[in-house]
Amino acid sequence: MRPITSARRKISPFRAREIMDELQLLRDNDSLHRLLRHYGDAAAEDREAWQDRVMRLDGTRPDELARLHGLLLAGDWLEQNTGATPVLQRGAVPACYRITGAGLRALKRVVLLQEEEDEEPATA
Repeated sequence: MRPITSARRKISPFRAREIMDELQLLRDNDSLHRLLRHYGDAAAEDREAWQDRVMRLDGTRPDELARLHGLLLAGDWLEQNTGATPVLQRGAVPACYRITGAGLRALKRVVLLQEEEDEEPATA
């Protein structure tokens, strides 16, 4: 596994472990990964644009989807626009979320972790 480094500052071993745990959660929880990837894909055209909240995710109950959004917010992978909702709509929350730089980096890091695991030889 590659060490986590920062060009700006050294990351403590405790924080590095915490980051790896968060990335492991993102890698292991398919619904969490799909949700963050949705916001990442939506940001491809305009990183600064606010995205509508995902209200349905296949195989995920509404209460679980709310918890997943909470995890993304707590992990600083998603930011919330609570100050200016353009139009109130029943059953929708428009222009509510956008992925953060940390969220984009987490998605890339998870792909690298998966590639590293795929390259590791199987142990008998």
